Amino acid sequence: MTASSALVLGGAGGIGAAVSRRLARTHAVAIGYLNHPERAESLAVEILADGGVVALVKSDATTEEGVVAAFDAAEALGPLGVVVHCVGGWDFPRITEITQETIDASLALNLRSALLALREAARRVADGGRVVLLSSVAAALAPTRHSTYAAAKAGLEAAARVTAKEVAARGITVNVVRPGATDTAMLRETTSPRAIDAMAGSNAMRRLGTPDDVAGAVLMLCGEEAGWVTGAVVDATGGLR
Repeated sequence: MTASSALVLGGAGGIGAAVSRRLARTHAVAIGYLNHPERAESLAVEILADGGVVALVKSDATTEEGVVAAFDAAEALGPLGVVVHCVGGWDFPRITEITQETIDASLALNLRSALLALREAARRVADGGRVVLLSSVAAALAPTRHSTYAAAKAGLEAAARVTAKEVAARGITVNVVRPGATDTAMLRETTSPRAIDAMAGSNAMRRLGTPDDVAGAVLMLCGEEAGWVTGAVVDATGGLR
């Protein structure tokens, strides 16, 4: 078995799956997922076929019980060295359309899940470990009709910076990767083709990012060489700003 384990919350689809594949080359990986079990199972088969060690854990990352269960599954594979939080989602209400229910749902998915993951990571990640959270360029650019999503991701970034200070004495780093528009099933399902074309043309590289593009930034922060980088927010946007 690999010497240390990694946990990827939201690790079965889109960016999370790309992160899980890469981490599985060097760690035993626990993949937390909630929906689409067939996608999680297919990813696990792929990792096993490549000689990796993987455990799937169905857990709701917006709940304390779900996050604790995911961390338990990762620790069962070995000392926990890496945690990556890839949980998130958005909708497009105008500020005049938001309700208490839509606010609560967005904050639970995008911010509460991150705070719970940070808490457990601070308790359980081995000394010298790595914690990376996925934010969104929306936290910086504040696009229209993203009020709850942008607010939640901005809160995630702030919480990561706080946590980085609290665990630094143990050599644990906590960082954030901030993707731009990334070509995932979620993007294709929630965004019009015209808007996707506009997004693809808005960055310096004139294309959508890929899950592997973003996973590369995540893995950079998970490596030994990143030990002096903590409390940072790394843009992975293809030069959007």
